[in-house]
Amino acid sequence: MAKNRGKTHTTLTETALEVVRVLKTIPDINMIAPGIIKTNTKTSGKRFVTGVFTTAGLELIISGQSVQKVAVHCQESKTFQIFKTLTEHKKLSHIEFKKRERKPGV
Repeated sequence: MAKNRGKTHTTLTETALEVVRVLKTIPDINMIAPGIIKTNTKTSGKRFVTGVFTTAGLELIISGQSVQKVAVHCQESKTFQIFKTLTEHKKLSHIEFKKRERKPGV
C-alpha cells in the first residue's frame, strides 16, 4: 500500500479523494503526496484529471470545484500502467482523463 506523506495532515478535494482511494489499491505506488488546493473561479460541474508523466513518477492535476495536484511516486516504467488503471476503473468513469509529458529533454 502507498505511504501517505506526513500522515494525514493534508486535506483532499472531493474529486481527489475518489482518485486517491483507487490509487491506494494499486501495489506499485511508493508514496502519494497531495498538494495545495486552489479554488476554481469557473465551475462547469465537470471533473477532470490530467496525468503529467515526469521522471519521478506521475503528477495528477485534479480539477472539479477546486484544483489540486497529487504527486504519485513510483517507478518510471509503471506510470503508464497506473494511469491506465485509473482511466479504466469503474468508480472513476464519470471523470474525464487527459495526459501530458514533462520530462527533461522532451
